[in-house]
Amino acid sequence: MIISDILNLINCGQAGVLGTGTKGCLAFFKNVTAIWLTPVSFKFDGSRDLDSTYINELITEGNLIVINRISSFTPNTPDDTMDELEDGTKDVANLGKYEFEAEFKKGMYFHAALHSYNSFGNYRTLFIDRDGNLMGTEDSDGSLKGFTTGYIQAKALSWASNSLSQREGLGFQLTERADIDERYLLVDSKNLTVSLNTIEGVNEVKLTYVSVPSDTGTDITIKAVLKQDGSVVTGVQFADWLHQINGVTAAVTAGDDSVLAGTYVLTVPALAAGETSTIDLFDSSGNNEVITLAGDLYKSEIVSAVVV
Repeated sequence: MIISDILNLINCGQAGVLGTGTKGCLAFFKNVTAIWLTPVSFKFDGSRDLDSTYINELITEGNLIVINRISSFTPNTPDDTMDELEDGTKDVANLGKYEFEAEFKKGMYFHAALHSYNSFGNYRTLFIDRDGNLMGTEDSDGSLKGFTTGYIQAKALSWASNSLSQREGLGFQLTERADIDERYLLVDSKNLTVSLNTIEGVNEVKLTYVSVPSDTGTDITIKAVLKQDGSVVTGVQFADWLHQINGVTAAVTAGDDSVLAGTYVLTVPALAAGETSTIDLFDSSGNNEVITLAGDLYKSEIVSAVVV
């Protein structure tokens, strides 16, 4: 079903509409196991199915960042501030803003990646629970979007000891309490064809020129490895490379890593001394810098070399 048809549709064997009474299906959200970040201006297209095709499309377009496999999720929301007058009358002076800390066991590279999200007001946040249910908030037009988010800050590394293992952390605060208290939207996992907890983020690839491109040469040699652990990335098709000379596309027309896994010999137009050759992974069909390889998503930085 399309997104607009499954918002706050809770499955319990029969249709039900939530209200202040107890009739209908009661909606509960379990412990959070993943966080989705979106740009502030982004909202989900209610006419689309929330399936792997749409989700991967959002990721490759840069409209969705997946932070999954949360080991521990702790609410740090302060109590509401109460004002008490001399006669004992109390009133609410300030509402505590929702604040959370997520802990992970995903290693040093992930710890560094979390720090790239440090910001204030740059993202909206959605939650996925252990059952694969999704929680967001409602836009003025009824669309699903993420919660208004203030700070996002990676935590200092929790070092290992004789009794504790290493952990990585991320803290963040939601700045509009009514996003949850009044305008929450739920997507029940039973209405989806994909488990949201299985959605993975983008894998970073490090590229290097194995040798300096040479004058009159018609090929370049590029090595591709994962930033995570340095293992080689194999099987990239020649159409998934963007090669440029002095900023102008000079397309790769053939090549692979069939001779040595992870080392790509790529055919390009004839090179000339003094030119600058640049290359990165690129999905030409989607016109973005994230490619799909064996069902996983990859992107790289742009690397360059001067032809000699």
